[in-house]
Amino acid sequence: MEKHIMGIRDKLSKGDHVFYYAEDNDRYIANAVSYIKDGIEQGDQVLFVENERSYPKIVEQLEMLFTKEQLKNFHYINNFTFYWRNGNFHPPTILEYFSTLIDPFLEEEMSFRTWGHIEWRGDVEISKSIEEYESAVEQLVPEMNVISVCAYDAARLSNPLKELLLNCHSLFMTDDTITPLVK
Repeated sequence: MEKHIMGIRDKLSKGDHVFYYAEDNDRYIANAVSYIKDGIEQGDQVLFVENERSYPKIVEQLEMLFTKEQLKNFHYINNFTFYWRNGNFHPPTILEYFSTLIDPFLEEEMSFRTWGHIEWRGDVEISKSIEEYESAVEQLVPEMNVISVCAYDAARLSNPLKELLLNCHSLFMTDDTITPLVK
């Protein structure tokens, strides 16, 4: 766990929309655990959208850090279930599903944060849909006063898609750093 971004808690605040450009899976896991840990320790509900490959590694570490009671603040959703509900990456459908998931937090005035690992099949052209989705989230995050991390595997991003994502977020995160994006 020493390999997580030091001071992640001090670098993120409510209203931040973070583009995480993930290059190393071990660092990714450590950073995800650090983010969740910070959220639980601050009393946040954590909505965590992740793939089936990484989730077991993450939850194994969380179970060593927290009691079952504390882990009730951690809410996992499979990322393909979340982003591909109708068999395609359709931003209005994703945002509607997101709304149903966070409604209980909003109704109970609970503080929360999100983490979403966005993936797609290699043969799918997704840039326009991702831009539509991320632009909508960029507007929602400050309004809801939450922290939202959008994680992408660096190896899967073309330069144009990376540039598009840099324009749709307020912070840029790598496995080792978090920096503000100037707009």
